[in-house]
Amino acid sequence: MNRYFIPTFIFLAAGLFSQDVLWPTRVSKLYSSNFGENRDDHFHMGLDIKTNGVIGQEILAVEDGFIHRMTSNYNGYGKALYLTTISGHEVVYGHLDSFTPILDNVWRLQQAKRRSYRVDAHFSRREFQVKKGDVIGYSGNTGNSFAPHLHFEYRSGKSIPLNPLTHAFDLPDHVMPIPKKLALIPISQGSLVNASPLTQTIPIYRDNSGVYHFADTVSVFGEFAFAIQAVDKREGGNNIYQFHRAELLIDGKMKYELDYTRIPFREGKFAGTVIQYDLKRQNLGEFQKLYRLEEHKKISIHTENDSGILQLLPGFHSVTINIFDAKGNKAVVRGMIVGTFPMTIDVKEIFRDRKVITLVLSPKRGGLPIRDAVVYNFTPYGFPDEKVEIIHAEQVKKDLHITLPLKSIRDRILQIIGINQLGGMVSPYHWSSMTPKLSVIDIRPNLKIANTERGLFFQVEMDQYVPAQASMKLANDNTFMSYPLEQIGPNTFLTERLSHHVVNDMKYVDVELSDKGQIRETRFHYQLTATGPGKESSIISNDRNCSIQTQPNTFYQTNVIWIDQVKEFVPVKDGFHLSPVYQLQPYDLMLKNKFRVWIQYERDLAAHTNLGIYYYDQKGGEWVYTPTENNQRKQILSAELSEMAAVTVIQDLDSPQIKNMFPANSARYQIQDVNEIKIVVDDPISGIESEEASFDLLFNDTPIFSAYQPVKKEISYPFNQPLTAGQHKIEFKVRDRMGNESAETIYFVVY
Repeated sequence: MNRYFIPTFIFLAAGLFSQDVLWPTRVSKLYSSNFGENRDDHFHMGLDIKTNGVIGQEILAVEDGFIHRMTSNYNGYGKALYLTTISGHEVVYGHLDSFTPILDNVWRLQQAKRRSYRVDAHFSRREFQVKKGDVIGYSGNTGNSFAPHLHFEYRSGKSIPLNPLTHAFDLPDHVMPIPKKLALIPISQGSLVNASPLTQTIPIYRDNSGVYHFADTVSVFGEFAFAIQAVDKREGGNNIYQFHRAELLIDGKMKYELDYTRIPFREGKFAGTVIQYDLKRQNLGEFQKLYRLEEHKKISIHTENDSGILQLLPGFHSVTINIFDAKGNKAVVRGMIVGTFPMTIDVKEIFRDRKVITLVLSPKRGGLPIRDAVVYNFTPYGFPDEKVEIIHAEQVKKDLHITLPLKSIRDRILQIIGINQLGGMVSPYHWSSMTPKLSVIDIRPNLKIANTERGLFFQVEMDQYVPAQASMKLANDNTFMSYPLEQIGPNTFLTERLSHHVVNDMKYVDVELSDKGQIRETRFHYQLTATGPGKESSIISNDRNCSIQTQPNTFYQTNVIWIDQVKEFVPVKDGFHLSPVYQLQPYDLMLKNKFRVWIQYERDLAAHTNLGIYYYDQKGGEWVYTPTENNQRKQILSAELSEMAAVTVIQDLDSPQIKNMFPANSARYQIQDVNEIKIVVDDPISGIESEEASFDLLFNDTPIFSAYQPVKKEISYPFNQPLTAGQHKIEFKVRDRMGNESAETIYFVVY
């Protein structure tokens, strides 16, 4: 690095010419993550460049320019440098282990000035000028980093992150993206995909020419949309990446496009609206939306004004989805979709012998001829068994006669899905010749509620199959509203998509099962509240010990909130578990902003300390403390959350663990062997906050400003010069989020 003068006018004219951008390391041109990857609450704004899994690799200036900023903190980018280039761009180098000696001295002076590890220093263009290829630092694993690597960002002159693979580097790549699955999402009231109002995921397969295809023709009615699960790959690596661009074409016309070329930081908070969040929360995979709801902000990756929400005329339509990587390699997905309308059928047995049975499928609602069918059988407990072979099918006027093996119906329930003349799917019909041992009087139904962005479903499940008709009433003490349920499986019934507001003034859900004059009614107690943007709403659990309050900006759209008390949950392994577990609902809805949750604890715990609200982190598979206020007079804990999670109360009385220290107590070392302090800590209950207030570190009675790596849970401090011979002392204290403290003092000798 040189301190030389670059005339101001060169930077002012930066936009007038381009300059080749140098790769920032000499290690390899491999990376583990690329631009635009979705992290739920933000996008990944650069490349995570591999450094062979080690720290200390030289990091290079990618263009002529000057270092204009230096930062260090416990989270985020850790130790980082910001370079303004002669081309007018801003380059960010994150997770560095150290800087060049000149910059390292400046960094230590800044720490001493601030009396803090945290540094955020800005420099003029005349102070730290660099030439392309100059070493400016060394790769590391500081900040919120899971392994040694370099986080590299390439931004515009206005600090807008740009895709480095399209704006800075031209890397060889001959591997096209890989589409994996499609999701089709019914959008409006009455919309159907394959005769179902629920989101459907469908497989795709690749032919010998490399083109991907729908596994079958899809039938749709009403408004619907696509989402795609797809990744990018590069030769020579196992990593998967975010694709660069996706196009949706219907009958050859562009309907929607995603383009990960540039993403301003202010748009990062909308990352969750770009994925099909409910499928991700249900562990069904990450699908990127090829549509945008009107309440979700149009951001830079949305290049089309069209929303991508489709409503097709009756008949067949071609679908093409093109997926590109940054090099222009393209994967193509093709399929057919048929616009149709709702239909139902009736089924009757007309023939049976010792080997086969013949059924007649007659159109009921809708009236189009039935030209084909698909048949599955289920066990009496509602589990799918197999797809049934149709031995013979014959169309007789509008009816379809199908002959099946007699063995396929023994102790089984058939689900028969007709295909009409247009190619559209007909609502499933469930048929059985079994004589059930039970009746509707013996069945104890279970009720599930599913909230979607456009409405509410109530689903009733029976633990065993019996012939039944099902209906539901939403009731209070004076009135009720009744809704029919459609049989979607042998043991499963579903309402149509209902408005969120049907739950207003509702206290009970009454489910009625009936057959041959017998009626079984079961009452479910639910506290449901319809809420949405601009509203402040509260809801309380049935046991009245848990409540949530949403704010006017908590939600993107109208929906229903409620609280389930959970009987089966992931065990609390550490700390004292002191309350039931409550699942805040709907757990699979993307929120716009935070809300507050309260849990009331028992009176005999009022004198207890270190009580906190913990939520279950589905991704990490652990109970996580969230900052909690404790009103001991009312025995109420409260906290803010950013997603509808499972919550409970845990008490943390355990001190943090000091698991390892270097240098070790009473040890003797040669001077050259001690060039840093390293301390590994842990706290499995409330955890350790990534703040300087969590730690005290003194060396020979003098406070020093140590780094903390929150993933490795490691405190570190490099000495900038060799230690003097003799005895030295290290005093260390660590505090967890509840204030529990551990301390250790060690003495060691160097010679």
